[in-house]
Amino acid sequence: MQYQFSCVPATYDAVERTLSPARLGRYLVAANGDKHLAFRLYVWNGHICQALYFPLQTVEVAIRNAVVIPVQKRFGTEWFSNPKFENLLPQRMKEELAETVARERRRRRHITTANHLVASLTFGFWQHLMTTAYDKQLWANGIRFSFPHAPSNVDRAGIHLMLDEIRILRNDVMHHYAIFDQRPQARYQTALTLAGYICPETHWLISHLSQVSQVINERPVI
Repeated sequence: MQYQFSCVPATYDAVERTLSPARLGRYLVAANGDKHLAFRLYVWNGHICQALYFPLQTVEVAIRNAVVIPVQKRFGTEWFSNPKFENLLPQRMKEELAETVARERRRRRHITTANHLVASLTFGFWQHLMTTAYDKQLWANGIRFSFPHAPSNVDRAGIHLMLDEIRILRNDVMHHYAIFDQRPQARYQTALTLAGYICPETHWLISHLSQVSQVINERPVI
């Protein structure tokens, strides 16, 4: 990708001071010391993150809604206030759940619903519910209700590993980290695969609208 700008040395130095040499250093190494190419890599990384936003947003929402299915089946529609569910959680997750419920009730008062809680709890909360600690309580019947289109050789543990990869990618994107050299195409494919395990039509929608592959293939050159 050729960008319609070129920094003079003074501009690059000023931008480097603003963003910090440590942040641009990763790109400078990848550019073999070429400052102009390093900044283009920095911009390109931002474009990759931008392209990933919609796919990650859609997959995350789909995953939350998938993981909550066995929770609702076991603990009812008011699972978030069911002591039996709360007692399954480690202390940090109990605290997260309590704080989230309290925050949503302050915000929404009497119209607070389970859907609000599903959306407000962290991705890590839902990922944790797919660890081995919940095999008996949530996944005794397998994953077919939550991931109906997963191949027969994919189990709860396999899904959990995929969720961890997506969680890390999501956090890297949201915290503006360098991802251009961290297998972004493969990690995007993991997100797409999980979407397909839940709903093939959602997989199609993400694939149809996504520009991730196009942007990744537009690595800047001098």
